[in-house]
Amino acid sequence: MKKYVFLLLLILLIAACTTEQKPRIVYDENGKPDALAQDTSAILMADLPILIDSTDMLVHPIGELQFYESRGKILGSYSGKGSPNFSISNYGNYTFSGHLKNLKFEQLGSNQLVALTDKNIRINTARFLYDLYKKTGAKLFIYQIIDTDSNKDGLLDNNDIEAIYLSKIDGSNFIKLTATNHELIDWNIIDALNRLYYRTIEDTNKDGLFDKNDQVHYYYVNLIDPTLTPIAYSPI
Repeated sequence: MKKYVFLLLLILLIAACTTEQKPRIVYDENGKPDALAQDTSAILMADLPILIDSTDMLVHPIGELQFYESRGKILGSYSGKGSPNFSISNYGNYTFSGHLKNLKFEQLGSNQLVALTDKNIRINTARFLYDLYKKTGAKLFIYQIIDTDSNKDGLLDNNDIEAIYLSKIDGSNFIKLTATNHELIDWNIIDALNRLYYRTIEDTNKDGLFDKNDQVHYYYVNLIDPTLTPIAYSPI
């Protein structure tokens, strides 16, 4: 009986340790998280391009492919079905998702690829605002991006803070909407107003965590205003 009680206590202790919230931000002497240098050893690969419906723009998703050696051969990452999987991204409902490092844009007939950015980032999602385009003619992408190694572990992953960005359909005017040290909570498009609404949380007490002791900020952006300027508002 004592053995089972000990095992139960051990399991509860492990569960408590694994659910303990880890710092999302580790501050330097300037009070800012660090951008992460580009990994020059990473192997980049592109998926086949996607033509955005009713436009003249091809989009090439770019990401890192993990390789390993097997019986003297270099193989791609495995899909779990016993065959190499060379896919970088998923695409559906005008949204690219995955662990993308960049996007390249190609206008039909130009034979030129233009990169979204030259910075080391991780693009979690990139969504073309198709309903806005059909209604107003505005051609915009909205992105959820990790752009800083906020916890200083040498990686860009979901343990770092996420930001929201916008760009034109050709990747130009690539702008960050969230402020430094703000974590994106969520966002929504109000079609009737042509507005993007989003919330962020700021680590106001500088403990590296996002919790009830920190401040939530509210913003909207007029998506047909060429400046795409975030406007703060207070609903509470």
